[in-house]
Amino acid sequence: MTNFKYTLFLLILWFFSPLKSSQESLAFHGAYTFETFSGQRACAVYVSIFNNTDKDFMINSVSADVSEKAEIHEIIIEKEITKMKIMKNLLIKSKGQVFFQPGGTHLMLMGLKSQLKDGSSFSVKFTLDDGSVNEVKVMVLNKKMRENFIE
Repeated sequence: MTNFKYTLFLLILWFFSPLKSSQESLAFHGAYTFETFSGQRACAVYVSIFNNTDKDFMINSVSADVSEKAEIHEIIIEKEITKMKIMKNLLIKSKGQVFFQPGGTHLMLMGLKSQLKDGSSFSVKFTLDDGSVNEVKVMVLNKKMRENFIE
């Protein structure tokens, strides 16, 4: 049943997620985060990015109106200790894809300005090395959905 819910959710995100990209062939799909509790100061955001061109793209920075700071983080394991490491930029290779997902590379929003509520949305801006900005809508999901993504 959990796999069915997960598959259904991904299909819904795929069909209804708006694609907002200043580069016609750099596509952002299914951006989401989970609702926060009152006073929570940080959250992770997940999204899939597809580069359908013959050109490499570099994400130089990210920002969101709902937070004071946004960073790209990767999960690394050093001496059996799991840590988050800030990535100053992220290369999206030609014909490649990047998946921001729980337990892996993700966006970290810090200094949240307000509580994120189920059913709401906000935008995250990705600034590329060529100066273009890709604005992506992020859906806020009920924390109960979290069971389908993080085990």
